[in-house]
Amino acid sequence: MSKLYVLLVLVLMTGGSSFAQKDAKADIMAANQKFMDAFAQGATAMNTYYSTDAQLMPPNMESVKGSTAIGTFWKGAYDSGVKKAKLATTEATQNGDQVFEVGQYTLYGANDTQLDTGKYVVIWKKEGGQWKLHRDIWNTSMASNVAAK
Repeated sequence: MSKLYVLLVLVLMTGGSSFAQKDAKADIMAANQKFMDAFAQGATAMNTYYSTDAQLMPPNMESVKGSTAIGTFWKGAYDSGVKKAKLATTEATQNGDQVFEVGQYTLYGANDTQLDTGKYVVIWKKEGGQWKLHRDIWNTSMASNVAAK
């Protein structure tokens, strides 16, 4: 009985956060799979994966604000030659109705030609009972083609 009491106290002290974190990571990985599948099928409904007041922060350009504009951004990326995205979550930490995700990405063109690889940070927000990308920023890990002066 004392072991059960100690376990109960530990769970109550942590607020069950270790259990919630595992569930959140699984939820985020499942949401990322849906995102990758939708992108590979033409990127026509990408806005549905973002919160209504989302911000996308791509490298070398201004932020893209709102799910409609973000959907247009991803459709443009697909039309310009990015045909597939691979996302790998390395960390996901839940804090209430938000999850902070860190991961790595790889972008592919036609015939699975690798175009880019890098890292990203996403803040997910629960909206309408579903996890939605709320803040999305990434940058490449590939060497720059710009010569140092």
